[in-house]
Amino acid sequence: MRSPLKTTTIATLALALLSGGAFAAEHHDFDRDSVVDHDNARNSDKGAFTGDYYQGILSQDDMTAPAMQVYRVPVHMSSNRLNHVLYELRVDNHRINADRERGMLTAANYRKLESEDGAVRAQAVETAAAHHGMLPAHSYARLQIEVRHLDHDIARMA
Repeated sequence: MRSPLKTTTIATLALALLSGGAFAAEHHDFDRDSVVDHDNARNSDKGAFTGDYYQGILSQDDMTAPAMQVYRVPVHMSSNRLNHVLYELRVDNHRINADRERGMLTAANYRKLESEDGAVRAQAVETAAAHHGMLPAHSYARLQIEVRHLDHDIARMA
């Protein structure tokens, strides 16, 4: 006659192995690519297969979640106007950091000025990217106005 401890151990191991195998078989379908549907290239009842090993295992992993937008910055963008705007923004950024270190800016003002600086920088780079690395005259004038506005805000808040 077996002891209750040995019987419980054997039953637990058998249950763990069988449930693990069932779990793995439920989430992995290796022949998705071999089934061809005439309407679309894959069988539609199995959903989109991205090739990800962990697809569908996590509860947050669903195909309805939108993909994250990828921002690509061109490798090389140079123009005198763009360099001048970026230089002025670097100077402003150094002023913001220096005023924060001296205690002349509150945390809220620092965050506001940093976000303004980042927004102007993003506009400059985005505009230059749209025009093959160059800033048109009207965009350059608008960015100069925004840089001057940032300079005024730094002086006012410090």
